[in-house]
Amino acid sequence: MGQRINSTGSVKNVLLGLIGVGALATLALLFMLLNGHPSGKTKDVLISRGLSLRAVSEVLHQEGLVSRPRLFSILLRVTQGNKRVRAGEFRFQMGANLMNHLRVLYNSDPITYGITVPEGWNVRQIASLLAEKQLGDAQKFVQIALDPASAKKLKLNTPHLEGFLYPDTYFFSRIDGEQKILDAMVGRFFQEYNSRFKDSIQASGMSLEKVVTLASIVEKETGQPSERPLIASVFFNRLKKGMRLQSDPTTIYGINNFNGNITKEDLRKFTPYNTYVISGLPPGPIASPGGAAIEAVLKPETSDYLYFVSNNNGTHFFSKTYKDHLKFVKEYQMNRRKK
Repeated sequence: MGQRINSTGSVKNVLLGLIGVGALATLALLFMLLNGHPSGKTKDVLISRGLSLRAVSEVLHQEGLVSRPRLFSILLRVTQGNKRVRAGEFRFQMGANLMNHLRVLYNSDPITYGITVPEGWNVRQIASLLAEKQLGDAQKFVQIALDPASAKKLKLNTPHLEGFLYPDTYFFSRIDGEQKILDAMVGRFFQEYNSRFKDSIQASGMSLEKVVTLASIVEKETGQPSERPLIASVFFNRLKKGMRLQSDPTTIYGINNFNGNITKEDLRKFTPYNTYVISGLPPGPIASPGGAAIEAVLKPETSDYLYFVSNNNGTHFFSKTYKDHLKFVKEYQMNRRKK
C-alpha cells in the first residue's frame, strides 16, 4: 500500500504517496501482463481481416485466452497493435500470460495447411479438396475459376481457367480465400510455362491454349506415364487425318453430374466437349496437366497409330487400323469380364 495521507501531512508526504500508488499500479499491471500458468495445451484462433483491436480482444476472450478483454484491448492500442496485428490463424498457449499472446499476434507466422493437387484433376475436384481442408468454399472457387472473365483477364483464349491450375503442393492459410488460392495456382502454371515451356510452345507453332488442351486429354487418357508421348502421337495423327479424337474423358467432362457410367447415348449427345461428335479439339482443357503431359505434346513419339484401348493394367493396346482396334477391344472386354 502507498503512504497514508492525512490533513497534517507535508507536501513531501503527498508526493511520496502518489509515487507509491503509481508504483503499485505499475506492479499490478506488470503482474497481470506477466502472470500466467501455461497448461501445455494450445488453441488455434482465427483472426479475420478488418477486425478492430477491441474485436480481436473479444475473440481471444471468447476462446478462453484473455480474461480481461478491455485491458488487453488497451494493451494492443498502446503497443501500436493497429499496425502490428495481422489476419490469420495463430496458435496460442492456453493459460499463458498476456505478453505471450501479444508476441503470438505480432511475431508468429500464421498457420498454413499443405494440399497436393494431383496431375489430371479438374477445377471441381480441386474445389472439393479445398473445402475438405476448410480452406475455401467449393462453390465460390468453381464460380471464379470457370468464369469466362477470369480467363479473359489473363488474355487466355479459353472458356475458363480449367487446365491452368498447376498440379503441385501448396500451403495456404484459412483466411487466404478462393481468389488468392486460385491466383497462386495459376501463377505457378505461368512460372513453369516461362521457365520450361515458353520457347518450345512458340517453336511448335501451336498456341498455349491448344497445347494445354491436348496435354489435359493426354493426362486423362494415360495410366502409364511412359505412354504419354505415344498417346499424344495418336491424337496428332487423328487430327492430321481429320478424324475425331473420340476421347471418353472429354465427353465425360461435358456431362453434368456424371455418375461414373458413360453410355452410348452420352457418346451421341452434342456438347462442346464431346469429341465423338465435334471435330478437332474441345474449346479448352478438361483438367490440369502436369509438366510431363505438356512435354509429351511438345515432343510426341513418331508413330502410325490411330487407336488405343486399355489393357486393364494401366497400359494400352495401340493399333494402326480399325480392324486391329476391334480385335483389341474384344480382348479388353474379355479381360475385363475375367477380372
